[in-house]
Amino acid sequence: MNHGVTTFICKARVLIEYSGKFLLLEHQFGDKIMLILPGGKVEAFDETQSEIIHNLNGDGKDRNDSDILLNALRREVYEELKINLPQVIDYCCSHFFTNTQGEPVIDVVFYVKLEERPNIVVDGEEVKSFVWMDQKEILSHDHVHDWLKKILNIFDKID
Repeated sequence: MNHGVTTFICKARVLIEYSGKFLLLEHQFGDKIMLILPGGKVEAFDETQSEIIHNLNGDGKDRNDSDILLNALRREVYEELKINLPQVIDYCCSHFFTNTQGEPVIDVVFYVKLEERPNIVVDGEEVKSFVWMDQKEILSHDHVHDWLKKILNIFDKID
């Protein structure tokens, strides 16, 4: 018996800010190219693979390795961009949507402000390219989904 229980996909994403601009990734969705935040799907092994996540960071700093969302976020950002996120990662907001396959998704968004511009490496398969855009550019861009624009408006209120 289901008892009305719904299974959700959980995603962890991050607003990465450097020098007043945010990092967006170019992703192909069918025939559309959209600009999205780095991050991705939380996987079951993110909870148990904290040593792998710690090694990816390679900075020797202590962090909460038992946090599945942060582990997933660190793994995804490293896979997509070959950069290590700093120790301090702040929660921004979360939201719900239904993806193009009709599956319910909970998207948890974090925030990081970088002091140095990262050396980003994209492989062309998972991420085609990336751009740095300020809030005004993002809010007026045609290839940015409305949910990201809402996130930036929420972020602006809590910043």
